[in-house]
Amino acid sequence: MSDMADASGDASSAARTRSRVTYFLFLGMGLATLLPWNLFISASEFYRYQFAGSPHQLTFQNSFSVAFMVTNLLSNLYAMATVTKVDPNTRILYGLAANTLAFFVGAVMPLMQDYRGSASFYVVLAQLAVTAAASGMLNNSLFALVVHFSPSHSEGILSGQAVAGIIATVAQLATAYSVTPPSSVGAAAARALGDPEKPLGGLIPRTIAYFTLAFAVNVALTAAFCYVRNDAYYQQRSKLAYTPSAPASIAEAETENLILPNPASSLTSDVAAFKSAFGQISGYTYAILLVFALTLSVYPSVTAMVTSTSGFKLLTEWHFFVYNAGDLLGRRFAPSIPVTRASSLFALALARLLFIPALFACHVAYSVWYNWIRSDFVFLALVCLLGVSNGFISTRAAMAAPRLCDQPTIAGTIVAISISIGLALGSVLSWPVRAAGCLCLPF
Repeated sequence: MSDMADASGDASSAARTRSRVTYFLFLGMGLATLLPWNLFISASEFYRYQFAGSPHQLTFQNSFSVAFMVTNLLSNLYAMATVTKVDPNTRILYGLAANTLAFFVGAVMPLMQDYRGSASFYVVLAQLAVTAAASGMLNNSLFALVVHFSPSHSEGILSGQAVAGIIATVAQLATAYSVTPPSSVGAAAARALGDPEKPLGGLIPRTIAYFTLAFAVNVALTAAFCYVRNDAYYQQRSKLAYTPSAPASIAEAETENLILPNPASSLTSDVAAFKSAFGQISGYTYAILLVFALTLSVYPSVTAMVTSTSGFKLLTEWHFFVYNAGDLLGRRFAPSIPVTRASSLFALALARLLFIPALFACHVAYSVWYNWIRSDFVFLALVCLLGVSNGFISTRAAMAAPRLCDQPTIAGTIVAISISIGLALGSVLSWPVRAAGCLCLPF
């Protein structure tokens, strides 16, 4: 009897260990989906210098947002439409490989100073689009998989996305403080405009450093994924997300006495399945969409243009860190705060519209409105709340939605699409929001 109890305890302990391992894998994979985006926006100081003298010097962040989020959305849509036809594990590997290559190019590019201005801008935009497509495939495949594991694993993906932002901004801050002394208010203003003749001290080494760090992190994540995907527990659960298709040829089907499915019938059933799943979780998808749309409409196109009123050193760099730290905090605490009704989450998401006038009340460089918030710390507090609310609402909705649907794999991909649509919509809305701040054409 004692031996049976010990065996049962050992099996339970092994199961918990496997679950923890897969949780950290999903956290790492979540990091991989947004590491490219966070890396590019965190390198904004370098790109101001790189694009100096071109029409894109002051508006490239908006262009980056649109290019990344729209491409990411298209990639997500394709992945969703074919979710039942391709093994998501294969797509994850391809996505990781593409991002690794992009980070390598990003580390080399600062050394090529003969290619600056508009030409450089379009090269970076193409590079950004490649990482966006890869991240879209990663994101959709992960959410199709994770619904077949413990509910906490969904939080792992979303927390990993927040960790991606923290890694990028910590690397930026560390290199900024170690390579060059923090700038004064006057130098910070010069940094915002960019020097068309030469980079500021340490700017190129800093950029090379955090693209190289991202390259190393992505290689490590790829190795970890290849290791865990061979685990029996992971294989057993991931098979629930993908059933291999029928034989590719009629001859093969006849050999195995099988009947090939009618493609038209399959398409009709897929559309019906997606409609049914969306109807069951639509309230949560609307909440997710609104959360990310609002966030991307102001971050970083508005927030990165707030200048210090008190000589706060590296305010732009610190505000990226504060947002991502708040975002991670909101995602980590989401499982512990039981707000599960779709209507409640949507109401919280709608209330976040108040962040738009609040941020324009800060010392935004191009704003024509009265900047009555003169404290840098109040601005950082607003940015932190923006991050916390973004992380909490999106994670609660993403955790709840698939569990209420009778087709969890499809529900998981719909959650991924709603995140992607929200990000793409927010990136497009960043242009009219910017125009509202300057009462001018934002281009």
